Amino acid sequence: MSQPLLSTKVIFRLLLGGVFIFSALSKLLSPGLFEIAIVEQGLAATREQAAYPARLLIAFELFLGAALFFPYFLKRFILPLVIATLAAFTLLQGYQLTFGQETSDCGCFGKLLPMSSAESLVKNLLLLGLSFWLVKVSREKKNHIAVPLIITLCCVAAVLLLAPVHQNYDGNFAKYTHFEHAGRVDLTSGDKLVAVFNAECEHCQEAAKELKPLAENNIDIPEIYVLLFSENESLISAFWEITNAEYPYHLISESEFFDLIGDSPPRIYWLHGGNMKARWDGEFVKNILSAFSPTDKKS
Repeated sequence: MSQPLLSTKVIFRLLLGGVFIFSALSKLLSPGLFEIAIVEQGLAATREQAAYPARLLIAFELFLGAALFFPYFLKRFILPLVIATLAAFTLLQGYQLTFGQETSDCGCFGKLLPMSSAESLVKNLLLLGLSFWLVKVSREKKNHIAVPLIITLCCVAAVLLLAPVHQNYDGNFAKYTHFEHAGRVDLTSGDKLVAVFNAECEHCQEAAKELKPLAENNIDIPEIYVLLFSENESLISAFWEITNAEYPYHLISESEFFDLIGDSPPRIYWLHGGNMKARWDGEFVKNILSAFSPTDKKS
């Protein structure tokens, strides 16, 4: 009988490596969301403080995943490092569950696979068991120190090049990181439309009605988020019923509302990378279509 191309232990080692690579790449797609997750879990006070640790952790996960695809330093270095990492994550999730700080999404797999603290704890325990088994059955091969060094350099360089640190954490919109119906949102990433509405304002209600078919029928229009002010929270549901729309929204205070509008509401901002590229106080459909028409993008 012919021998299988890959043994069971190699298959599970590659599977474990794949989990770490998937975890790193899912965070790399939206590093800002991972910064926000770090702040929400109390591991950093601000996004600015979380920026470099977030990227280093992504690079570290990418390194562990890639290193598991090679048979070098497994028993003496790579697998013990994997176990220590998983144990640290497990202790963190256990602490959060014990002291009532469970999050609906731990940020382990970015937006690709939302996972609660409890689900993450179970996942980490399973991976820990697999890692201990791999330590037991794996054998050391001739070591090549150059391999992990090259992997380290490549992972750090790739993360810093693909996800450079933003410098606009103190901007007007960076602080709005959680929206109803969307969860974590990074307004400093990519193109976003941010509408500032008052739930009782008829002009705001009319603008919300106009935006709904615009967003549904034009794939080139960025995602729309609403910063909503209301003196009475019971009016919020009425606002969505009147407009027959339901955008992701974040409640803001009266002072924030007046800081963000012009002479009168509503106002819509076009953000690119967290910076204001345009703002409109009227003719919203016309202005948005003009800004994001395919013809203009090609020119």
